[in-house]
Amino acid sequence: RVVGTIRTIELSMRRPGEFEHVEPRQIAKISLDVERALDDEGAEVDPFNLMEMHFKGPVELLPRFSAGDRVEIVTTHDSPLQISSIKPAPLS
Repeated sequence: RVVGTIRTIELSMRRPGEFEHVEPRQIAKISLDVERALDDEGAEVDPFNLMEMHFKGPVELLPRFSAGDRVEIVTTHDSPLQISSIKPAPLS
């Protein structure tokens, strides 16, 4: 679980070979200014470790979110960068 402000959100092509037997297709790629991050057990993760990472999700995220939006992202168990859910983050 990650909370932060969207720095960039853009279309990107999923590279061939990134996932076996999956055709290349467009995805949304999101970079965040991370405020807070928790691992699967609920322990704090240093936001500095996530600075250069890009979260990936369906292209349908592009019209819903934009740079400057504060969001909460939950990632999948299979990949710490694949978005399972995303929603506007409550003010803290």
